[in-house]
This record gives sequence, C-alpha cells and structure tokens, in this order.
Amino acid sequence: MKAPQLSDRLRGKKLPHIGLLTREELDEIMTLGAWFREHPEDRTYVNLLAGRLQALLFVYESTRTRMGFTAAMTQLGGETAYLSAKDTQMGRGESMADTARALNEFIDVFAGRLWSQDDMDTCAREMTVPVFNACTPHDHSTHVIGELMAVKQMKQRLDGLNLVYTGMARGILHSMIRVCPVLNINLVLAIPESYARTVDKTILAEGKARAAAAGVRLEIVTNLKEAVVDADYIQASTLVRSMLAGEMSPEEQEIEIPHWTVTDEVLACAKPDVLYSHSGPAHRDVCATGAVMDGPKSMIPIEAKNAFFAKKALYALIVK
Repeated sequence: MKAPQLSDRLRGKKLPHIGLLTREELDEIMTLGAWFREHPEDRTYVNLLAGRLQALLFVYESTRTRMGFTAAMTQLGGETAYLSAKDTQMGRGESMADTARALNEFIDVFAGRLWSQDDMDTCAREMTVPVFNACTPHDHSTHVIGELMAVKQMKQRLDGLNLVYTGMARGILHSMIRVCPVLNINLVLAIPESYARTVDKTILAEGKARAAAAGVRLEIVTNLKEAVVDADYIQASTLVRSMLAGEMSPEEQEIEIPHWTVTDEVLACAKPDVLYSHSGPAHRDVCATGAVMDGPKSMIPIEAKNAFFAKKALYALIVK
C-alpha cells in the first residue's frame, strides 16, 4: 500500500491539551497512526524530520511516554535532548516562562511532562515551535489518542461505544472527558468518591455540554461493578498516585483498594466481549489482578504500541 500523503492541516499546531483538536483532526491523526502501525517497515518518512531537534522536559520519571516521544522522533529522522527539570536552571528557581524562552532558541519541537497545566500553557504561549503535553494533571493527550486507537483497532469503531475509565482523577481522565464526546463515545468515569471531588469542574462542565450536544453519555459512577455494566471497553490508569510518583494525596487515603481492583468478577459484570487495558504502570492486585492483566481480555501490549504510533503520527503531521 502506498504511503499516505501528509496534509498541512495540523502543521505547526501547539497541543497543550487534547480539547484543541477537532473530530476531523483526530481522525486524521488516528488514521496515520494506524498506517504506521500496519506498515512498520515502510521507509517513506524515515528522513521527514532530519535535522530537527526536540526537547523533552520532564519534572518526574517516565518509561512509556519518554521512550515513545524519543522513538517517534528517531524513526522520523530527528534527534532528542532529554532534560530532567531538576538538572536544568528550573532546579535553581528559574521560571517556566524563562525556561521556555531559552529552550525555544535551540529546538524545533517541545514536549513537557510538567507539574501543572498552567506551566504547559505558559510553554505554549512563550514558544514558537510545536508544543506537546507529555502529561500534566489536566491532560495526557498523546497517550489518550493512542488508547483510542487501540479501542478502534479491537472494536472496529468508536462511535456509540461504551467506554469505562477507572483510576486517578488526573491527566488521562481529563483528556477522556474532553475527547470522548467529540468522537461520540459514551464515557463512564468509575472513580472513588474522594477522586470525584477532585475532577476539574470546568473541564467536566465542558465535557457534559459536548456530550449533551452529541447525544452521548458522560457521568461519574462511584461503584466499579455498577459502572462497567454494558461496558465495551474498560480503560484503566494508576489507582494510587503514591505508587506512581511517591506523592501521597489525601484522596487516596480514603480509597478501599479491593473495591477498585479490576478482577474477573468485575469483568463478568460487563458485556461478554468486554476488553480491558491499562495505560501503565499497572500495579498488580491494586489496579487489576494478574489474571486480568495477563488474560484473554487484556489489551495492554496493544495499547502501548498504539500510544507510540499516535506520537509518531502527531510528529509527522505537526512538526515543521
């Protein structure tokens, strides 16, 4: 199959959060990502970003996201400079705005894993290069596009599907709220009451308005077994933040973990052909049992692959 011609619709776009993408743009990204997935040996775009340099500025550790951005840039011919925030002048008190302006002089694209959405918005405002959100408390757009690519790969559609999210009320959850109504996906947020209180009210209100306009469901359910009834796909994220970042939140102290662990019993409450995945890292017997994570309904390896190809598609379409 001949490699698709790349449009300029998205060229140069800044993406501090997923809510800035239209349905047409999302479809274009996922279509190209699926093409990369199905044609891994094709060399058409191997030098597309030759001579380009990206900066990855991460305030805390990452495995999948860091490697995904690095591999995407490398496979398109570019190079990566990885910056741990504590090893930059940010570690000595330099502001986000001054750091962004300094980096902008050297690079062609920026991806940041930052403590706040305000910091990400500052980068988008101060930089002239494309900006990507590599995770903030209010967005994890590149990863969520990959998750939805995995759902579409396995279910052959997105429109009208019943998607259940369970896990922290942070980046992935907020991206799901913003994007699922745009793609006509029914979304149930299966989260503990303590997490429900921390969902960003503005993003939730915007998501509900979009859902109402699209005629799809968007709601929070604080009982996992009730939430998964009629689920086509269960998308999980880390349940307990201190296991991920060493940062103990007051909300997690209220969680009765066994009530939120995805088990075979939980899967039995959903549709017979329900699928399960996890954005990683998944802590066994906390987020899900080993039987679920390694079982026939688990799509964890497929999701990880799609998250990478989503990043590659974004870079091919956006980076100048």
